[in-house]
Amino acid sequence: MFKKTTIFLGFSILLGIAGSNVFAQNYKIKQSTSMMGQDMTSTVYVKGARKRTESSGMMGMGGDVADIEQCDMKRTVKVSDKKKMYFVEPFATDDSAPASVTKPSGPITSGKITKGGTITMTTSINDTGERKQMFGLTARHIKTSMTSQSSPDACSQSDMSIETDGWYIDLPLFSCPMAMPRNPMGGMESPKRGCMDRMVMKSTGGGKLAFALELTTTMKMDEGQDFSQSLHTVEFSKATLEDALFDIPAGYSVANSSQDLYGRPDFGSMMKGGRGNNDDDDKPSKPAPKMTGMSSMGDTPPSKKAGVIRIGVIAPTNNGGESVSTNMQMYLAQKLTGSNVEGVAVSSEADARASNCDYVLTSDFSKLKQTTAGKIGGMFGKVTNTSVGGTYDAQVDFRLLSLKSGQVTLQNKAASKSESNVDRAAEGVLAQEASAVLSSGLKN
Repeated sequence: MFKKTTIFLGFSILLGIAGSNVFAQNYKIKQSTSMMGQDMTSTVYVKGARKRTESSGMMGMGGDVADIEQCDMKRTVKVSDKKKMYFVEPFATDDSAPASVTKPSGPITSGKITKGGTITMTTSINDTGERKQMFGLTARHIKTSMTSQSSPDACSQSDMSIETDGWYIDLPLFSCPMAMPRNPMGGMESPKRGCMDRMVMKSTGGGKLAFALELTTTMKMDEGQDFSQSLHTVEFSKATLEDALFDIPAGYSVANSSQDLYGRPDFGSMMKGGRGNNDDDDKPSKPAPKMTGMSSMGDTPPSKKAGVIRIGVIAPTNNGGESVSTNMQMYLAQKLTGSNVEGVAVSSEADARASNCDYVLTSDFSKLKQTTAGKIGGMFGKVTNTSVGGTYDAQVDFRLLSLKSGQVTLQNKAASKSESNVDRAAEGVLAQEASAVLSSGLKN
């Protein structure tokens, strides 16, 4: 899914790549980063053509993973001492081909990919000409900006801007031969599943980025919200460093992906009133199991057993803003089935009566969207060297009608802001709905 914070992440990658060309050898640098009330400290070690970064982590993630840039091998190695695992990421290469629509990684409801519009990212790097001494080296005052604009036909309408104001230094005796990709983001998937926008990168200004000692970054989004991040260098010294610090530790196993190295983010620590993720947040949403004896859009279910209360479940409508891939009708029916209650999928109230149902349940997703915490999750992900899934705000409005009395016996809503996957968010509120229905005093 295309996110505004993904653009922020891409811009941060550009800044990081540009800065990788000018690190010193045998240096130890301690820095602190502050973002949205959260603080993180990091230590950078540099020797020869290699650099290692260790951080305290933020939002409960990133602290167990070290980044080792092996410039002589043109790759980055992420190492988790806690899990005794590592993952290798080759440096990006210069991509001269124009960005094109590519297949998204997530599930697509229709199975087709629709070409969207264009997201244009324009970056500018400007040297103010100001200089000052910092830790015995000459620092340059550089201001950068990035704007993102969506064309009218773009699937994702996500205009935003990022501005940075910082002091940079050229560290001597080190060169990291990394090529800056012209389009590090590629085609991006939008909130409309299966719809892909093309990203175009443009740059202006003649400034030169390097290693940042002081940095303030502000992101302005089209909702009128501003988010900021600041970086401050607290220690800069020479050090004698062992070669093993910059290699893959012996006996460590390779991870399937870099995400296997990280823990789960704690959005609750970032947003007041928000809850932290559940233990299963990192697991993909599972489709509801196939159920026996259930109606499937017109198929008549088996005869109802004596004493069983049957609820006809109409497929939930979705006016929440994002689509889901799981069969939510079957999922809800499954959640309603147990002991003396049976949920069956029906297509209408008439179908429910023909299926000998006692009740008919209608549902509507009135809200399915990424929360503010989720939008800035990408910002934290960059700081902690991992990608962060966004937290989703989900709400379902439901109505339970007794077919015997013709009266509405329950009308309510269920809401949640704790899930990092849109399908899981939808399932979560449907589970709350099922619980409310089952405890509402059902009668034959």
